[in-house]
Amino acid sequence: MKARARRSAATSLAVAVLAVAASGCINTDAAVFVEPSIVSPGVTVFSHVLGTGMTGSFALQLHLGARASGPSRVAVRTFAITSADQKTSIIEPLPVETMAALPVEVAPDSDVFVPFNVDTGPQGGMLPADVAAALCAPEGIRITGAIEDSLEDGATPVASAVLHPVCQ
Repeated sequence: MKARARRSAATSLAVAVLAVAASGCINTDAAVFVEPSIVSPGVTVFSHVLGTGMTGSFALQLHLGARASGPSRVAVRTFAITSADQKTSIIEPLPVETMAALPVEVAPDSDVFVPFNVDTGPQGGMLPADVAAALCAPEGIRITGAIEDSLEDGATPVASAVLHPVCQ
């Protein structure tokens, strides 16, 4: 009798596990406002007779969870380059360009990537020579910025991980 009861309990448990698996997983993503992040940052600093220049690129990743009340329109406020500890602004505002139409719409349960290019060369203006030392500091730099999310009041800050530019 005990063997039959164990088999019945094991069968019931297996059926319950299969029912939960068949119904899909519960989405626990709590991002009800857009969560920005800066991904794949890369910067090259070069010095020449005319001064110091910088080129680079990064992507702004915008994530919105499934529990959001609806889609969000996201506008970019500004970008800057700061020291690794974010206490010192090195280049503000950072001259960036994108081919994406801004503001961008982010649907619930999705990620949107907006690529940006940085170029302070002759078209963007040369940087003072002392900026090269700050950009090439051993502790590194961060790309920082702020976005405006239509689902939330105010600006949402964003910062890259510490990066070390290629210094030529």
